Amino acid sequence: MKKNELKFLANLAKQRLINKNYEQEKSIKKNTASSYFIQNAKALKRLKAETNYVTIQNKEDEEFVSRVRELLDTDCYNPLGVLCDNSYFSTLNEFEKEFYILNLSEKYNKVKNELLCG
Repeated sequence: MKKNELKFLANLAKQRLINKNYEQEKSIKKNTASSYFIQNAKALKRLKAETNYVTIQNKEDEEFVSRVRELLDTDCYNPLGVLCDNSYFSTLNEFEKEFYILNLSEKYNKVKNELLCG
């Protein structure tokens, strides 16, 4: 148990003794939003990301551009889901999946902006 949690529980027990509330057990309610952000901050510290600029150069990327062009012509509500390689995606762990989706979204946004803006 972490030191802060132990202090918090000891403080609750002390307050119960002072107020003579022996039968009432106070439930610990954590702020779920703050704990979510704290967990994500810890995960970001573990990641050692490198900034890469997305460039469209080879034949595979030309196929990606054509797929994005097709998606822009149709009404697609989940373009990343359509562009994602599901067989490759299923082999990744949690952090690699996040990294893959972020790179895919960056690549998609760059291609979309180039196609729409000229």
